[in-house]
Amino acid sequence: NKQAKMIVLTPIVILITTINYAQLKPLKDADLFTKEVTKNTSFKVDKFEFKIEWTDKLSHSPNLGYLGGIKSLKIYSKGTLINDFKSIEDEVGLQKFIIDFYDFNLDGTIDFRIRRECGGSCYYSYYLSNIELNQFENPKEWDYIRVRALDFKNKLLADQLAGINEGADIFKVKGNRLIKQLEKK
Repeated sequence: NKQAKMIVLTPIVILITTINYAQLKPLKDADLFTKEVTKNTSFKVDKFEFKIEWTDKLSHSPNLGYLGGIKSLKIYSKGTLINDFKSIEDEVGLQKFIIDFYDFNLDGTIDFRIRRECGGSCYYSYYLSNIELNQFENPKEWDYIRVRALDFKNKLLADQLAGINEGADIFKVKGNRLIKQLEKK
């Protein structure tokens, strides 16, 4: 009797999971607004103004010499300073940062990510809006996430896995937290 229930329930669970994950839409480069930063600059994105102070000598590496980076990343909303991130290092010596803007945490407000390294795969630091606090946060649990697809309705995110059979981990996005769901192949 217990086995019969499992046989009946298994296809239902698979069907619900398939329908739920069918809403995931791939994130394409065309969806992103991208800025390349190599010097002091200011620009507006959505309702935020970004002021970046760049330095060519933020840190020193024995292998690479002096590494540049963002000395200060100030973000303003309606003329009021809401964030000032300090010392964002160019860890790989590219002497530039690629910043992508998009609503990564699915809350309806623009977020951004800064490319940290790019070899076979690119990795990012995410700066996500916190609507309640009216500022951006840099949650470490998002490090090494490579957003592959998003589902705004169900607040799901698929993370690109590195590997031969490139699958995806599915996360529920709750505020700026990630809650791992099932793995999708």
